[in-house]
Amino acid sequence: MLVVEDETDKRDAVREEIRAFFEGGVEIEECATFGQAARSLSRSQFDLVVTDLLLPRLDGQAPIDVSEELIEQFAESELNRSATVVAVSRFEEVVAQRRGAFTRAGILLIGYSKDDAWRSCLRVCMQRVASRTVYDFVIVCALELERTAFEAVSREDFTVGGYVRFAGLDGREVSLGGLEGICVLQPQMGLVDAGIIASRALSVFSPRLICMTGVCGGFAARAPIGTLVVSDFTWEHQAGKQLPNSFEIRSYQESMGNETRIVLSQLIEEDRCLLRLASKRHEVAVPSVEAVLGPSVSGSAVIASEKYAARIAEQHGKVAAVDMEVFGIYRAAALHGSPVVCFAAKTVVDHADEAKGATPQQPGAILSARFAVEAIRRLLPEG
Repeated sequence: MLVVEDETDKRDAVREEIRAFFEGGVEIEECATFGQAARSLSRSQFDLVVTDLLLPRLDGQAPIDVSEELIEQFAESELNRSATVVAVSRFEEVVAQRRGAFTRAGILLIGYSKDDAWRSCLRVCMQRVASRTVYDFVIVCALELERTAFEAVSREDFTVGGYVRFAGLDGREVSLGGLEGICVLQPQMGLVDAGIIASRALSVFSPRLICMTGVCGGFAARAPIGTLVVSDFTWEHQAGKQLPNSFEIRSYQESMGNETRIVLSQLIEEDRCLLRLASKRHEVAVPSVEAVLGPSVSGSAVIASEKYAARIAEQHGKVAAVDMEVFGIYRAAALHGSPVVCFAAKTVVDHADEAKGATPQQPGAILSARFAVEAIRRLLPEG
């Protein structure tokens, strides 16, 4: 929790209200100037921030209205965009003047007075914080087989927990060192379910990272059976205009962030065939083919036609994989209000042709799960 207030009596009152609500079991950081608050928000993540509007910029300066700077600070804070923020001011004219701007920014602005009205409003916000379930990362799977594959991740710092239900989401908790995560199963395969489930998980759990694992189809020239494909960027292969004798593709691409791409590219280059993820003798053997960081496409239908797959491959000279969900995950992350790391890693188990289904899916799903856990550990090193 962060309390930003330069008046001692008001700061003490807010602090004691927070401690009373959480029965003392809470860490509270205090700042008396806007400068101190800006530094705290840039280096630490808070569940709740209670701030005044009139603050000195630096020690020894007179308080001034820093409303616009506060709104900008919270909008630009990657660590605290999901924090519950409450602004409390004893100056009624400032509250009236600034209420609209704070409301548009998603910040509750209340007046501070000697009665208990402000306390009631603050308790409502603290109740929201207390009931929030937050995970560091979310993994989305389209099939139960893909989620179960995480049981085969052989890392001492990784554990698979029990099944949970939140906001209509079918989850299974996992942990990785000091990180807490949840593996969410889609009700059905496909782009629509992927986008909806990812959007809901992002809103409900406020994760720092969301990813997708599992199996997919591939294009033989670029991704042999057993290839782990990490989707650099992706699009919907069926988006466009159907003409009488042809189809006019109108693709809208979504990509992983550049920093994410660098980290995953280096992770692959360290061990291109992912031999470090190989199974022990008693475990299900996983593929050992060179991994690929490249384009993938998504669509709503299962592709089991060599002719149709060839038409899709013509959309991009280096497209490596085809599936039914990844574009939905990337699109949900792109439209989410807060920055979130996003990637997808799926193993090719067919070439989207008439032989679809001939290769077992479990080994590929396990390889994907093992890679994703390594990637999460690398992308979220702080815990």
